[in-house]
Amino acid sequence: MTKLLTLRVASLSFIFWYTLAKAQVPMPVIFDTDFVMPPQDDSMALMLALQSPELEVLGITTVAGNDSLERATSDVLRMLEIINQPEIPVYVGANMPLVHEASDFARTNYGNWYSDDTPPMPSGGYPKISAQEDSAVSFIVHTVMENPKQITILAIGPLTNIAQAIRAEPGFAVNVKQLIIMGGAIAALPNGAGNITPNAEYNFWVDPEAAYVTLRSDIPIELSPLNVSRKSALTKEWYEKMVAIETPFTSLLKEALGQRFERNPEHSFFMYDQIAVASLIDPTLVTTESMIVDVNIEHGISYGVSVGGRESWPGAEGAKRINVQHELDWPRFIEMLIQRVQQHPNKQ
Repeated sequence: MTKLLTLRVASLSFIFWYTLAKAQVPMPVIFDTDFVMPPQDDSMALMLALQSPELEVLGITTVAGNDSLERATSDVLRMLEIINQPEIPVYVGANMPLVHEASDFARTNYGNWYSDDTPPMPSGGYPKISAQEDSAVSFIVHTVMENPKQITILAIGPLTNIAQAIRAEPGFAVNVKQLIIMGGAIAALPNGAGNITPNAEYNFWVDPEAAYVTLRSDIPIELSPLNVSRKSALTKEWYEKMVAIETPFTSLLKEALGQRFERNPEHSFFMYDQIAVASLIDPTLVTTESMIVDVNIEHGISYGVSVGGRESWPGAEGAKRINVQHELDWPRFIEMLIQRVQQHPNKQ
């Protein structure tokens, strides 16, 4: 009996430590981004990802979106220098959408995705480190195919790189563990209007065809649309709490946001990409609903508009069912964000 009890205790002990060790293994992630230095949401999202022991950022892939591809690459390399993490590889991706060409509307509204101008100098000067020789699409495909069902992709810009990866390798989509997308706006849910045209969200509007290809693939997808972003509000009070401790991250935020709040203390900022990252770290921060989601790729007044329905509808044949975020536990989310950007890099 004593021997049996000893074996049982030993077995339970092994299960406990195995479970604990498994829980502490970080999730391998590819971070696909149209990066711009703070106050852009991509930069704050990267801060959160790099400061979260739950995630292991295998590489950063850049894409044209908020600004040019050249600026996305230059800014993210400089960010890695500032936070003393130059070992994280950066891969250069698509410099233009699959089909979408810059129009007068694009050139006179938000964004500079079509530009090939020399990027502006980031804070502290241009980066001394360089991007990898391998392309973003090659890195994404090889990493996923060499680690089937193990890699999560965080796509927080236009989906050009992801669509190109799907087209480049027939087995790619079914071997991605999960894809978290910041994009779209679902009219069937509250707060579903667009932010570049009346109904289109910016990331999907920049490259609607890439969004169409990606959403209709076999990748397990969770969408973080404008609906959930509009449940957030970074006010001056939250900002001051965030920058109360001096770190490389909070110094960048002070430089970028301090004067804005001084000029307008009542202003607040939505969180976009930050929520997508946080939902991967702690899925209980968001409420999701299973919906069929598609994207309009017809060139007209609804170009780039995402449409979601609980059941299929005429024209959406072939569209897939995905999880769509629509509610946010704001207090828990903002406390997580503050706590993690206040940590010094590599001191989690």
